Amino acid sequence: MNILYHTYEKVHSTKGGTERTTITMAMALKRLYDAKCFSIYEASADTPKEECFVKEFLWSPHKKLEKDIQMLREIIVANRIDCVIVQGSFIHVKIFKKAVDGLKCKVILAHHFEPGSERVFFTFKSILKARTNSLKGLLKKMIRIIIFPYLRKKYLNDLSHLYHEAYVHADKVVLLSERLIAPYLKFCNFNNTEKFSIIPNALSFKNEITKEAYQTKKKIALIVSRLDDKHKNISEALKIWNTIKKNKLAQEWKLKIVGQGVDEAKYKKYVNTNKIADISFIGRQNPIPFYKEASIFIMTSKSESWGLTLTEAQQMGCVPIAYNTYPTLTDIITDGEDGMVIDKNDMANYEQKLLELMTNRKKRNQLAIQGIKNCKQFSQDKIAEMWWKLLT
Repeated sequence: MNILYHTYEKVHSTKGGTERTTITMAMALKRLYDAKCFSIYEASADTPKEECFVKEFLWSPHKKLEKDIQMLREIIVANRIDCVIVQGSFIHVKIFKKAVDGLKCKVILAHHFEPGSERVFFTFKSILKARTNSLKGLLKKMIRIIIFPYLRKKYLNDLSHLYHEAYVHADKVVLLSERLIAPYLKFCNFNNTEKFSIIPNALSFKNEITKEAYQTKKKIALIVSRLDDKHKNISEALKIWNTIKKNKLAQEWKLKIVGQGVDEAKYKKYVNTNKIADISFIGRQNPIPFYKEASIFIMTSKSESWGLTLTEAQQMGCVPIAYNTYPTLTDIITDGEDGMVIDKNDMANYEQKLLELMTNRKKRNQLAIQGIKNCKQFSQDKIAEMWWKLLT
């Protein structure tokens, strides 16, 4: 079977959750079922081709729809693609479906986000912050401010329509949890469920941490994330850390932040201005060494589809603590058994539980050991088998 994965970013192991998931499944399907995987992406990058792909294609969508359809069809036919898996970009499902018209090739939408989470990209605040360098641009901005309620409503209606359109044109829509079906239906305002399939994300790493490696854990808390406050809300994690470090019991602990993003400069400025101790911004790196040395994993996201870094942390014996802000969180973490779940916006409780983890090594060890055990339900082989059954 030949599979074409579509992602917006070029797939690379240090890019993001969607890209790492793509690599994990492509490698597993190749290893277990001799599938041949291909990649098509839109944002150019100078990273090398991942070994899991036979070929990679850079696609820059044109304004002329027919030209795009023809280009995609040529790639699909030339490489004998049996299935296109659209990794999250629901806006392209319709065009891929037109490109395979008359062929046996199927189109599957794998939705990697909480349905409707794109709301955060169009807010009154985003319009106010928009920069303009001309009188004409300033006038347009003022008009957008005045008619914002209409623009917001139109944006949400258009978004809902695109979700519905993607469902209609896809042969299957894969969600990460049954808990996401109801939000998808509510956002699109329809009731058809026959095209939904549920396949969680697989563990990123083939093997969990060894007992010997676990014994070398340090007093390090870890964040692995895209540095983008709209969804990731890392500014709240910095506030929590600022409070925690004022307690003598946390003096020996350090926080490492692995990742890059648009708000990195803002975070660094906040840390420097408030003189917050023991925070290191590592940048984009292979996260495995950092998971292995860290004892606690911090997540303060406003929204996630799955929270891939949570299972990565569990797999490496790093105890996760997270806000209960999205439906699938409790598919991954059982509070007090293999991690800590904090009620949304309860910062005081988050600080208390984080300090408890820092000061109670026995508790940390219990949660870490159970996390290593529990996350095996998402093993690469198990999730690959679910995908293979769907594809065949």
